[in-house]
Amino acid sequence: MTTIHLDTPAPSRSRLSAALLIALATLGKTAAAQPAAPAADAGIDEEIVITADPNRILPNAPSGSSFGFNKPLLETPRAVSIVSQETIELFGLSAVEDLVKVVPGVFTTTRFGIQGGIDVRNVSADTYFRGMKRLNLQGHGRSVLAAMDTIEVIKGPPSPIYGMGKIGGYTNMVPKAGRAAEGGYLDGPQGFASGISGSYDRAESSFGIGGPLRFDARQGGYYVYGLAEESGTFAEQVDVGQRLTQAAVNIDNIVGNFRLETGVNYQNSTTSGALINRFDQALVDSGRYLRGSPLANLDANGNGHVGYLEMHGGSPVSGNLGSANQPLSQRFNWPRDANGNYLPLDQFPAITGIPQSMYDYLVANPDADPDGLLRAQGVGGPLPSSGYVPVGMVLDPRTVGYDTLNLRRADSFERDLEAKFLMGFIDLVNDADENFTMKNQFFYDSMDQFKLSEQPGGGKQDVHVMENKFTVTRRLADLPNWLDINTLASANVRWTKATGFRYGGDFASHRTDAMLGDGTMTGNATFVHPFDNPDILNDGAPWTSNYETEYYEAGIGVLLDMSFHGRTNLLVGGRYDKSRAENTTFGNTFNATTGTSANPGRWRTSDTGASGRDSGGSWSLSLSRQFGDNVRPYVTVAESSLTLENNNNSMDNSVILAGHIGSARLREAGIKLAMLDDKLFFTTAAYEQTRISVRQDDDPSVIDAEVSSTLTEGWEAEVKWVPTSNAFLSFYVLRQQTEFQSVTGGGNFMVNARVLGFQDVLDANGNVVYPAEAFLYGGRSFLVMPDELSSLYSTKRGNPETQLGLTAQYRLDNGLGFTLSSNHFSSVYAGRLMLVELPATTTVDAGMFLDIGRFHVKLDVLNATDERYFRARTGDTLSDSLAQAMPDRRWQATIRAKF
Repeated sequence: MTTIHLDTPAPSRSRLSAALLIALATLGKTAAAQPAAPAADAGIDEEIVITADPNRILPNAPSGSSFGFNKPLLETPRAVSIVSQETIELFGLSAVEDLVKVVPGVFTTTRFGIQGGIDVRNVSADTYFRGMKRLNLQGHGRSVLAAMDTIEVIKGPPSPIYGMGKIGGYTNMVPKAGRAAEGGYLDGPQGFASGISGSYDRAESSFGIGGPLRFDARQGGYYVYGLAEESGTFAEQVDVGQRLTQAAVNIDNIVGNFRLETGVNYQNSTTSGALINRFDQALVDSGRYLRGSPLANLDANGNGHVGYLEMHGGSPVSGNLGSANQPLSQRFNWPRDANGNYLPLDQFPAITGIPQSMYDYLVANPDADPDGLLRAQGVGGPLPSSGYVPVGMVLDPRTVGYDTLNLRRADSFERDLEAKFLMGFIDLVNDADENFTMKNQFFYDSMDQFKLSEQPGGGKQDVHVMENKFTVTRRLADLPNWLDINTLASANVRWTKATGFRYGGDFASHRTDAMLGDGTMTGNATFVHPFDNPDILNDGAPWTSNYETEYYEAGIGVLLDMSFHGRTNLLVGGRYDKSRAENTTFGNTFNATTGTSANPGRWRTSDTGASGRDSGGSWSLSLSRQFGDNVRPYVTVAESSLTLENNNNSMDNSVILAGHIGSARLREAGIKLAMLDDKLFFTTAAYEQTRISVRQDDDPSVIDAEVSSTLTEGWEAEVKWVPTSNAFLSFYVLRQQTEFQSVTGGGNFMVNARVLGFQDVLDANGNVVYPAEAFLYGGRSFLVMPDELSSLYSTKRGNPETQLGLTAQYRLDNGLGFTLSSNHFSSVYAGRLMLVELPATTTVDAGMFLDIGRFHVKLDVLNATDERYFRARTGDTLSDSLAQAMPDRRWQATIRAKF
């Protein structure tokens, strides 16, 4: 017989079979605090002890995601956080931005309102699926957290066994599967069905079913999960659609002692991005919004959208076109004083007058300036580097005024974004002998994505990834009693191919008046996209880029896990990677940065390409020591190779020619301890992580790759306490700051006209009749930061330096329970120029649930205090002018039935 001890209240005590225990664990209702042996054979005489942690809050289960060895997190010398399926369900974690509720260091700025990838320690992070690195998720679709059994967040570059990765860290997604962590299978079909309804037309349904599987005489299990969602969002213009199907099959002894673990994950995500436009400090402080529509009508034929040639005809530039001189995008040089020194931002000269193009328009159309006040200002104002402000940049004075913004009107938005993801894996695992394990993992990941934005912007992306990795561990025998050594070796081959084409420059970020009518884009603010019409001679728009990147990676890593006298542990390893990459930029595209407005652009007639090989080494060293029963200080120093790919898995020609493998370094020291009979865990870590081997004379595309040259220093602490089976408390605190390194030069920062030195136009009584910002809100205006000033604006903004998170749950014996989560974020500037400060915020989510037999019913109130707050945009060049308004108070109800 198998004896099971449940540390639960008396009414819940019962004697269960081992198979039922595993079934409950697979369905996420219990979790073993100590690893248990496989229990498929009822004749095995063993004892399984379950601690009072039904929600798997405590980090006391072994994990191999950090270093590859299946070590308890208490003994793992890295900062690691684990989120269980139960936590995901209890606190309604549906998107990656929700992870910050329970995990320190994952605050993620918004990429046009969509978050698929996660930032770790202020920089973009990799996403792994069952230990294999996925393609770059970027912001193509929303990650579905509910499909996961656990989410592991590992801080810092990956271990030498994983291959090349990003500086900040990575998340490892472990899906629901047919085999429990304890090693056994369900003894009969079991599952659940769930539905969620809530504010903003939230509508989501999901199901899961798993059971035993027989293949000849071999034991196995399966699990199928499905999710469908059709919801609105806080942004009135944005809906969300999700279709996800996930299936996994495990079969023991498929080949000798090897277990087959295979599965597939398919997701179809439809949504669009949206940000608050015309974003400034007044909007943050009081909701004041500058209204107004563009002065010049670029939709000459009145068909409801602006074609490429219409844009040039209605808003011509002066001189030759270039990247800094476009009909609706202009760059302004940083002003100097009389001695040639660059002026501070708050000392830019104020220049009266209106742009020449506006003056000429008003002279020709005096009805747009009936009292002549604007014409009376004369020609003036700051000049861009082209020397001329195109008329399309200016707002119509007849429509300009102030209003209070409806924050649900995010009028810098996309029309449509659809992404189809397909993942598959086939693993052969031999771990019957924990002293000698072998694992071969084959992984496939792909994305078929398009984005259509009428600002305009977007295009098509297709990415395919295949990787095979073989890992073997062996514990050395015949060693002295005081010495234990476990060894690991891993070799992998990875192939990535990324293709795509695109158009646009998001010229219309500010053209739409969010408070005009129902807030949708007007014909004068809607730009045709080549998805709709690629014929520029027929009121269409051209494709401006078409690329194909392909690269191969191969590497081998080794790792030693050495324990001395059972208390001192040394982890040391190294890795060597080689890679070959090639990119082709095809010539069948349109160059929009040449010619004149009278004869804009020209077609490219030839391809350009690059190919190259590169290599890199990685190493890691960790030392830890156990004091007393459960106190473990540690120190880790590591350097890791990383691939200098873009966020769409492509590579620029210049990066390939310069060398497409970079390096990152991690220095981390921390303490982990367990107290109160292992019911309370405390971890703390101080860290420094940075990209290294970057020189001032490197090509800018190398310096500014997605893994840009930054240095992050910080400290975090986390406490998890489960005093009884019906209560838990978790708390974290984080303080960190990220600096761009000195090799990173200036850049082009989007700012409004007031920052550049344009002045309000006042009437005789001193009232503002035409605010300064209105001079350029018809397009995009950029301030060019000189390299010499980059050190003054080196701090990465948008990520609060101080972050706190609290989660708690309490359940009564009758099944009624309560949840609480709260986050505090310190004030932070939205962008590097520090033009807009986002105030400190404290949000509170509260929930109440009831478990009755097979049913679980839950009601959540999110942002219960109705905090008004914003989240900065990803990227440091646009975030001073665009941001996301976060949702107000809202509710959601969940009902789940087990069967």
